[in-house]
Amino acid sequence: MSESPTHQALYRRWRSQRFEEVVGQDPVVTTIRNALRTNRTSHAYLFVGPRGTGKTSLARILAKAINCPNVADGEPCDACPSCNAIREGRALDVVELDAASNNRVDDIRELLPRIYTAPADLPTKVFIVDEVQRITQGWDVLLKTLEEPPPHVLFVFCTTDPSQIRPAVLSRVQRFDFRPLPPILIEAKLRRILEADGRAAEPEAVALVAHLADGGMRDAESILDQLLSGGGDLLTADAVRDLLGLADGDSVARFVTALVTGDPVAGIALLDALEDRGRDLRSFTDQAIDALRVALRGALAGTPGANPLSGLGAPALVAAARRLAAIDPASAAPGGMRFQLELALLETAPQGAQRVAASIAVAVIAPAQVPAVPIAAAPVRGRAPAFAAEVPPPPAAPASGVSSPAPAVLPAVPAVPDPRPLPTPPGSPVPASAVTGPSELLVELRRRWPEIVALISRHPPTKPLIEACRPLAVDGAVVTLGFPESQLFLREAADRRRPTLEEGLSRVLGRPVAVRCVATNVEMDVTPPADAEGTAVIAAARAVWGDELVGVREVD
Repeated sequence: MSESPTHQALYRRWRSQRFEEVVGQDPVVTTIRNALRTNRTSHAYLFVGPRGTGKTSLARILAKAINCPNVADGEPCDACPSCNAIREGRALDVVELDAASNNRVDDIRELLPRIYTAPADLPTKVFIVDEVQRITQGWDVLLKTLEEPPPHVLFVFCTTDPSQIRPAVLSRVQRFDFRPLPPILIEAKLRRILEADGRAAEPEAVALVAHLADGGMRDAESILDQLLSGGGDLLTADAVRDLLGLADGDSVARFVTALVTGDPVAGIALLDALEDRGRDLRSFTDQAIDALRVALRGALAGTPGANPLSGLGAPALVAAARRLAAIDPASAAPGGMRFQLELALLETAPQGAQRVAASIAVAVIAPAQVPAVPIAAAPVRGRAPAFAAEVPPPPAAPASGVSSPAPAVLPAVPAVPDPRPLPTPPGSPVPASAVTGPSELLVELRRRWPEIVALISRHPPTKPLIEACRPLAVDGAVVTLGFPESQLFLREAADRRRPTLEEGLSRVLGRPVAVRCVATNVEMDVTPPADAEGTAVIAAARAVWGDELVGVREVD
């Protein structure tokens, strides 16, 4: 078997040489051919579109058509000396310039003498400038030339980002937009290349290459050339996946299922298997997003039978798609793509996520792993405990004789438990007490709740938090405290004060516990204990603002 040609040779061989060979850009081709038929060509064109969609190839065909002596119906003959010289890159009057590396003012200034010099061999000089958006200050040199060009000059500018080109330039050129090529057109051309080279390929392999090209014919030809270089009589889809680090469809479907249904164990095991096989997780994420998009289309169209993933339901698919959309492939955070995918798996449906969080919390603070040391005897390093057994005495009066104000005496909290049972908030795991009745620890917690409120209220920043919440459930060593949904700011503040709450609860209950703060839509009685001074302040505030919440900030 003969050696496969290089990509450049393959690209030159299959590059379009006539307008009729250009694939997928019919509106652009029709307009330019009509201009050639009627001799109404412009002096400057701007071709805009994604990479690999035929901008430079069409510019070369236009250069041939405008210089071909045998042009017929706007089509170059591609056989005369002029067409041969342009096709082979020998024409001195067709200048191709890459603005990515020639964008300085001096580079553009050096171009001016060549622009105003008469053509050497061809009737018209053609300047093809690629990546023209990289030119910044150089446009000042060209603006006058673009406005009043010499009659023997044609400019063709190509760009992928026209937004970076100044409006003064855009007003002096004719713009044509190139669209990404649909996969079906890319597949057709790839099959022609394979047939001409006498190579066979599975239809799935050709479709996969066309899809990976993302609308660019040049990228598709480059991938195909890379695959053909590997040899073999038959190009298979597995060979494409192995070369490009892609996962098979079954692995993608199983990962999406684990992501949607909330099965992080299966999803993480699948990621392990993919990494063992050397699969690229960035490409795998793109595959999962494509699979979700197809499944969502089937779920929304009401045809879940066409795709098994569509039967998972549109809401669950949308939630999974949002989690994948939050992944940043360019992130330099520790763990990389693998860790982001694992977090997406752990952020499962609400019940599953809370179940995982509760199990982790219980495992971390299991009583068997915590030394039996009283909390008061082990204060946090670097700061005093939030609560003291005794309130410290006030400082002595200064020598000047001015007496210090007496410390405020905290009012006694009535030791009357709240008899009303509080239901578990929506989306939270159902504790065992909801089925078999309140646990002993929960009963004790509710009985001693006024004592807990009185103790934690000695720490002023935490006082409004403990007064607003109620114990909802006890699951192992995790105490769930509920806050009204109308006061979510209190729950967020309680999350920041969780160590203080845990210290107070553990001290009263005589065992280490963890605190989980949730919001509940149940109306809760959050009336603080009777306080004459506090009642007066609240009454005065209501007289000014009514019951409107005007702003709350945490006070340390």
